[in-house]
Amino acid sequence: MIWLVFALLTGAAVMAVLAPLAMRGEVMDASASDIAFFEEQIAEIEREAAEGRLDPAEAEAAKTEAARRLLRAEAAPRARAARSRKAALAAALLAIVAIPALALTLYWRLGNVGMPDMPLTARLDSAPDHNDLAGAVARIEQHLREHPEDGRGFEVVAPYYLRTGRGDDAINAYSQALKLLGPTAARHAALGEARMIVAQGTVTPEAKKDFEAALALEADNVVARYYLGVAAAQAGDKDKAIGIFEKMAAEAPEDAAYLKAVRGQLAMLRGEAEPAPPPAAAQGPASEQGKAIAAMPAQERQAAIRTMVDRLASRLEAKGDDVEGWLKLIRAYSVLAETEKAKKALADARKALAEKQDDVARIEALAKELNIGG
Repeated sequence: MIWLVFALLTGAAVMAVLAPLAMRGEVMDASASDIAFFEEQIAEIEREAAEGRLDPAEAEAAKTEAARRLLRAEAAPRARAARSRKAALAAALLAIVAIPALALTLYWRLGNVGMPDMPLTARLDSAPDHNDLAGAVARIEQHLREHPEDGRGFEVVAPYYLRTGRGDDAINAYSQALKLLGPTAARHAALGEARMIVAQGTVTPEAKKDFEAALALEADNVVARYYLGVAAAQAGDKDKAIGIFEKMAAEAPEDAAYLKAVRGQLAMLRGEAEPAPPPAAAQGPASEQGKAIAAMPAQERQAAIRTMVDRLASRLEAKGDDVEGWLKLIRAYSVLAETEKAKKALADARKALAEKQDDVARIEALAKELNIGG
């Protein structure tokens, strides 16, 4: 039993400290000088008797008195040393018995040796201290190194890797969970989403395969359907993307958490979303003109936006040193899901601004953000 082990360890620790005190040799006593004095006195009496300066009877009486005092001086420190050893032994025995007894009594009242360890999942779900997040992740990783067969552990820790910016580790953890626990729609979708996040929002071919595998196992998997719609939009297949999102919106409950995101995608694909005003801003502040465009019917609004985008593109062809204009044009094409036009605008911007390194850096940063570099 573990409490017995604790008791033995406590006793050993106490003995290691107190045993040397109980077993040490006699302590030097201050009466040592008295002993030396009486020994010298006896020797002096014997010399005076031998020289005839003392009567034999007086010499014998003096020696007897000095010897009596010598014996008393020698006995005193021995008695004190004996008492000291007894006290140390008593203290050691008391400590060996009392300290474990006190510890066991407290543990008996306050502890619970039979309480099982908290499972890994429960520990992660219990909102760890953010100040010790690195320590918590390190402990989880140690657990997985010792138990590499714990697929559930990989599945639980993967989201933490994503939150701490360790995307590649998250992909590996999701892959291990899929391998160890078996394929499910949720696991394929989670792995695909991790790949997409690492790719900065692009649905890569590997991620697309994961989403398709999720749909093969669960035809109405929301995550997989949504990101396959995003993949179609990124590939320039706007009609397919609209079809996916329209079907999702039609089938979704009114209180579905994902419905807002689906409608937002539809609005962008149809040119109805208000993120498209960046091109309008190229004409000046989004004042009365911007409000008028927002109030138009959807088809008229889309036509007006495209007119402004085309006008901006024409202006940049004539005067290409306007970095703000290029940024707005590239972003506008991206919002309209016209990927090829966005890439062409990017290439034109690089040429037009080749002599301005700071402006080129801004263009490259936007290309990386929209994942349209090349």
